[in-house]
Amino acid sequence: MFKTIFAATALVASLSAPALAAGACDDASVMKTEEMAKGMTDPMKKDAMMMAMKEVDSAKMAMKDGKTDECSMHLDNAMKATEGK
Repeated sequence: MFKTIFAATALVASLSAPALAAGACDDASVMKTEEMAKGMTDPMKKDAMMMAMKEVDSAKMAMKDGKTDECSMHLDNAMKATEGK
């Protein structure tokens, strides 16, 4: 029973890690989100991929300007765009 609960907890933690990382606004989070957006190869998802890439670019600019809240918002938006992947 304990092993099952532990395994379920580990699974939930691993699935939520990208969403939590997106709120962090650091180079690693931006790169990971950008890789997820670039990994959207389905032609039907082209608009979502373009939107995600725009949000990643906006996040990069905000991070460069030291606007961490704005950067986090853009990363969250990019993650939402890639969720339909």
